[in-house]
Amino acid sequence: MRGIIRVKLPKRRLSGSVSLPYSKSLSNRQLILGAHTGVPFSVEGLSAGDDTHFLVEALKEIGYVAARVGSEWRFFPPSKYPSSVQLYVGEGGTTLRFLLPLLARLPLSARVQAAPSLQRRPIQPLLQSLYEAGAKVRLAPHTYPIGIEGNPTWRPCAFRIDSAVSSQFLSALMLMAPGLDEGTVIYELAETPATKAYGEMTQQLLMRAGWTWQFTEVGWQLVAKSAPYSSYVFYGERDWSAAAVFFGLAALEAFEGVLPLSLDSLQPEARLFSALEWNYTLTPVAGGLRVAPKGVPLQGIEVDVRDYPDSALVLAVVAAMANSPSCLRGVHTLPYKETDRLQALVMELSKVGAHLAIKSDALVIQPAPRLPVEPPVFESYGDHRLAMALSLLAARCEMVTITHPRCVIKSFPGYWRELEGLGAQCREE
Repeated sequence: MRGIIRVKLPKRRLSGSVSLPYSKSLSNRQLILGAHTGVPFSVEGLSAGDDTHFLVEALKEIGYVAARVGSEWRFFPPSKYPSSVQLYVGEGGTTLRFLLPLLARLPLSARVQAAPSLQRRPIQPLLQSLYEAGAKVRLAPHTYPIGIEGNPTWRPCAFRIDSAVSSQFLSALMLMAPGLDEGTVIYELAETPATKAYGEMTQQLLMRAGWTWQFTEVGWQLVAKSAPYSSYVFYGERDWSAAAVFFGLAALEAFEGVLPLSLDSLQPEARLFSALEWNYTLTPVAGGLRVAPKGVPLQGIEVDVRDYPDSALVLAVVAAMANSPSCLRGVHTLPYKETDRLQALVMELSKVGAHLAIKSDALVIQPAPRLPVEPPVFESYGDHRLAMALSLLAARCEMVTITHPRCVIKSFPGYWRELEGLGAQCREE
């Protein structure tokens, strides 16, 4: 992931139909839910990002047979599990967190290793929750590889989880539904759970497949289970988080075209970008949504981003080029991502003259009074979302140079090619 990329946009707008990747957030949930059923399952439209790749490889290591037919991936559970496995999950937060409860239910011993950047991110609340519920997990903090001794007879009836720093902890437990009994309860310990909308996305995915979690006065309770089927089929969605960059380009009057998205998506960002008061219009058309600039001055925004941590970077970068100040509230989870995204935004956007201040749980953005024609090199810190967000600066600068451009393979492997296909110049060195 070394090197740099130089991005230059044409004088005219970028235009055309965008080929977005499938949502890795949804893909990883579908893969883990399918594995928890213990029967064959398929996913029509699977993310090509690194996080999903590592999850597919992990399923293969524990014995699943995976076969791809066109855009459909079919998975067949093993007739016999290996006695032990060594798994590597790369930088994938969902990959690691969703895998652990699954491994705790399988008849095998597992050791799970992660990339250094992921090892710095929170995992202890989930390990503690599994341990208290009877799973055999090693609790030593900050110790990798994580060790789990699986037990196929383990059927916990209650969990306690603190999801203040990551909703993925709650989602990981909810996705266990096929192997839990009705009446199982998840007690949420956090007064303000992180990115609540992603927990709701997990809940809705499960409900569509037949498992219903209902929030009661005592916590989340499993109140209905799917009838047993011989196999399950899941359908992917194009990634609204990846589309954030193109909404940002439209707001900057640098793009118009069609995005293969649906407004009835499970993804939280569908609500954000369909309601955001930026200067673009959204029109349903054949093949998705047409986005086009309105051609009016771009004003600052005030948005609560606690449910949209992946899109907050795009919002901040665009806000740095608006005509008035902006405020992004609910930014408390941003330091716990692939990098400390709050500090990264403060540092990198200061290079173009914008002033960002962190005030409690808010990020206040004073736009750059005048952007440099050719700004300095921007550091992506190997964070895929930050690298893509920083490329938006090319809409107002002559050229933008970004480090570690290949980090986008985590969620949008073809991002730079996609920009080129729309008319941009992207030169990797």
